[in-house]
Amino acid sequence: MTRPWTQLTLPAMLTAFAVIGCGDGILSGAGPADELTTDVGVTLRDEVETGLGAMTLGSSLAPIGTTAAPAQGVSLMAEPCVTPSSAADGDGDGVPDDATYLFTAPPCRFTGWRGGTLDVVGSLRLQDPAPSSAGFGYDGTLTNLRTLFISADGKTLQDVRRNGTRTLSGSVSSLLLTSDLQILRTFTGHSDAAIDAQWTLNFTPGTPLQINAPLPSGALDIAGTVDWTRGTEHYALTVTTPTPLQYDAGCTDTVQRIRAGDLHAAGTFGEIQGIVRVSWRDCGTEPRFSFESTE
Repeated sequence: MTRPWTQLTLPAMLTAFAVIGCGDGILSGAGPADELTTDVGVTLRDEVETGLGAMTLGSSLAPIGTTAAPAQGVSLMAEPCVTPSSAADGDGDGVPDDATYLFTAPPCRFTGWRGGTLDVVGSLRLQDPAPSSAGFGYDGTLTNLRTLFISADGKTLQDVRRNGTRTLSGSVSSLLLTSDLQILRTFTGHSDAAIDAQWTLNFTPGTPLQINAPLPSGALDIAGTVDWTRGTEHYALTVTTPTPLQYDAGCTDTVQRIRAGDLHAAGTFGEIQGIVRVSWRDCGTEPRFSFESTE
């Protein structure tokens, strides 16, 4: 993550609406505004997906979309690619009392993820905040937890490294994930970015949650901040979901399991106040990324 930075800025002539992207999430046209909107949008999309994965132990260890989701009520994972440093689980809720997972690839190499290959390496420590009482919660610490994606044609490479904490709490009626992450990531053909994401994800299921069961369909509300730095770019963004994201557990053959909803990242881009919008339209279809001026 030491390659030179490249300056990308939004031109002052940007109109009220930037060009809206195609189904694959890549904006039509070319230029700094499109590149920045796409890169911010892709980053937000990926953090939403990993946040959803962090809502269960099974999908924390095997990212959503790497395998078909198990049926409701079936154990989350039969054979995880990584084993905990300690198997102690005093309350039997599936969350270890205190264990570290050290990922290596292989065996934590997944094929078929967005049509390519996804490697997971690094360290994830999980602690049960109430080891004598079964529940949904955990305290997680990520240390150089890295995901490396290579497309099937070898032309797209995304290297994302996360450090920080996640805390999950909840009941059968809702889950709350609080994240404080420092992220370093690459972009194909563009410079690397450093992102500081501090937000909460509130998940309301359509059916009551069950311990040690897959995440059912439900609504996701997100609120928080994202600090984006790349070369001379520095944007402090406020993240909201004015239209809650609708997670569809029935989309078992794709990583993209949100069928509707909008996420906004509002801030000042250069001299323009505006919003990077991420809009989901259907499961299995990548979201659109667009910029809207709020001046």
